[in-house]
Amino acid sequence: MKKILITLSIVFMVTGLFAQQIPITSQYMFNDYLLNPAVGGSLDYTPIALSVRSQWSGLEGAPETQFLGGHTKIGNKIGVGGYIFKDETGPISEQGIQLSYSYHLSVGENSNLSFGLGGIIFNHSISTAKLKFDEPDDNALSNIRQKAISPDASFGILYYTKKYKVGLSIPQIFQNKIYDNYTSVNENNLTRHYLLHGEISFEVNDKIDLVPGALVKAVSGAPMQFDINLKTIYQKKYWLGLSYRHDAAIVGMLGLTYKNIQFGYAYDFVMTDIKDYSSGTHEFHLGLVIGKTKTETASRFN
Repeated sequence: MKKILITLSIVFMVTGLFAQQIPITSQYMFNDYLLNPAVGGSLDYTPIALSVRSQWSGLEGAPETQFLGGHTKIGNKIGVGGYIFKDETGPISEQGIQLSYSYHLSVGENSNLSFGLGGIIFNHSISTAKLKFDEPDDNALSNIRQKAISPDASFGILYYTKKYKVGLSIPQIFQNKIYDNYTSVNENNLTRHYLLHGEISFEVNDKIDLVPGALVKAVSGAPMQFDINLKTIYQKKYWLGLSYRHDAAIVGMLGLTYKNIQFGYAYDFVMTDIKDYSSGTHEFHLGLVIGKTKTETASRFN
């Protein structure tokens, strides 16, 4: 039993400290609807995005994450959206689906304020076949609930214009239990998170735009984490980006847009001790937009 709990504690520690229970993506600036349900309907077109992330390549049991989702506007004030995801770390696998509703208000000339609420269902599972036991026939195996479903919700606020935006969201508001019969109380609940994000766009000339941005993540029991990033966009079609994740990674990004399709790639240069065992993190982003004009191409694709 002790061996099982130690193994599970290590897995939960890894997911808690690094992913903070919420799967991360380095290219969130192109799909910040994943961060905040209030982003839903904030654009005059419909974006659909797929993200595939392979974290800490070369390390056995490292996180593998996929997202697929989109959002759209209904009329002038209502936004709806949803996404599905899968996140797997060692023996722990999590799938989920979120649906959201947002309401948008005009609060000044060319500026808006939106409020979003998302409902989410998580499906958690533990593959005991991937766990190593001192005693393979240990009866303690029966004390681990291998599958569980947990509902929860997220709330967000977004202030935005054509040039900049800032948002605050609170995922996992209710902090529901994951495994009812898992013996560790401290690590058996979803944890409320606080995400603050924003960006601003500067037009250097008729060919180049600079878009700096930031993301701050806070959760009880883990160090506060922040990202700062900068994208350089050329002719609204091509971009290079650099992001710094505090005490974790430096991220290089590049991509292009062709008509209404966007492709992006990010590579995380790991700064922690994991770099001795991993060749880094790879992430691919594929986007499709419906109803987007040519002049809106790369600066606000999310």
